[in-house]
Amino acid sequence: MSSDSDQRLLPLLGPWKLPDPRLTAELTGLGDRSRVWKVESSDGSYVAKLTFDDPEFVEPGLRIAVVLDQAGIPTGAPIPTADGKLCCPVDRPQDYPWTLALHTFIPGSPLDLTTCTGPEQAGDLLGRVHHALMTLPDVPQPAGRMLDYYKGEAKRLGRRRGAALRQALTAIADFRTTAPLSEGVLYGDPAPEILRDPDSTALALIDWGSPSWGPLLHDVVSWQQFLTAGQPPESAQTVEQRFLTAYRARRPISEREMDGRDLLLDLHRAIQDVWTPEPPKDAAG
Repeated sequence: MSSDSDQRLLPLLGPWKLPDPRLTAELTGLGDRSRVWKVESSDGSYVAKLTFDDPEFVEPGLRIAVVLDQAGIPTGAPIPTADGKLCCPVDRPQDYPWTLALHTFIPGSPLDLTTCTGPEQAGDLLGRVHHALMTLPDVPQPAGRMLDYYKGEAKRLGRRRGAALRQALTAIADFRTTAPLSEGVLYGDPAPEILRDPDSTALALIDWGSPSWGPLLHDVVSWQQFLTAGQPPESAQTVEQRFLTAYRARRPISEREMDGRDLLLDLHRAIQDVWTPEPPKDAAG
């Protein structure tokens, strides 16, 4: 770690009263919504996460992580400050504050999804997560509702740019008039961060920074896309089936509800299209 980073972040960790804290590595991966560091202290290892968003949008995910962790699904749950807060605002002049949280350090490495049991392990984990969040008492509500958010995005993008997104949302609404579509807390991130403990082989699902409320099949479809990225159709179909079998063993779903997967896949693709920048117009255009 650079001394400059140490000087900026270490004072912000004061509310946690860590004995002799020091930053040992930056763990920030893909994305531009946060920065993450490993923190060593004389009483153990932690992870500090600085999210570029207001605490009111960050804290619900932290509370969800706590509930799951207490239910036996490791999440890298947040460590409360000395006065019991799960996060602290980091003030910025003339702008909304950022949010700092200190998390439990989860040992391990990313689950190798290419192994013979990778799809089953991922499906079992997501099924456990969804089942727990649907059945545990007093599960915290996320900061937003996914379908409402994308309705707003379709409107903001306008008639042409938001057409595919609007069409996907309409198809989901039509499907729900005749078939069930279970809703609940979504993990939300299309690239799940699954860690495997090398000693116990237990799995952890970390980074609950973007949960929302919506159709649970959205997580299912997102994880399927992640698992099968770059694979030929025959292999992808096999991986999807193994993943779904393990998922449904933990959270049974009717075949009629499963029919809605294609609609959520269309929504997923429309969202990806929205995130893809439009090519620049040439001078003649």
